[in-house]
Amino acid sequence: MKLFYKKIIISVATIFSIFFLVVILFTIYLTYKIPFNNYRLKIFQDSFNIFVDPMHPKQSNLITETAEVGNWGSGNQCQFLVGQFRLSTLLKEEIKQFYFKDSMSSGVYFIEGDEDFDNTWFEWKEKYLKNYKLKDGENVYLVWMSDDDYPPDGDIRCH
Repeated sequence: MKLFYKKIIISVATIFSIFFLVVILFTIYLTYKIPFNNYRLKIFQDSFNIFVDPMHPKQSNLITETAEVGNWGSGNQCQFLVGQFRLSTLLKEEIKQFYFKDSMSSGVYFIEGDEDFDNTWFEWKEKYLKNYKLKDGENVYLVWMSDDDYPPDGDIRCH
């Protein structure tokens, strides 16, 4: 009888050990690339800041900057998004002349009245400018850039 209980205990311990090992391996698979992607995001953000700093109008001020890794589209891919929310008293048309032309991977979006301000940017507005009150004669805008189509493996944020 003791041998029977001993075999049951060993079997249960083996099953739990295998289950625990599978959970650990699955967790490693879903997270091993996160530090690398965070580093890539930091480099991308630094490069973006160096690239756009000479473009900013003198009449603009930085409100906040942001950078995120995730998947904001359909499918499995890792996207790197960086941006700066800025404030200026210049007109929208004047502000647009300072920056690169809109493309698939960069642009300038205005917080108020911009039809291109889609879900991703709207989430950023809610997250970073929630308590900001726009005054008359001011334009708040987002200068942004993205780097897309990296494989999602190893980073759960990209699935």
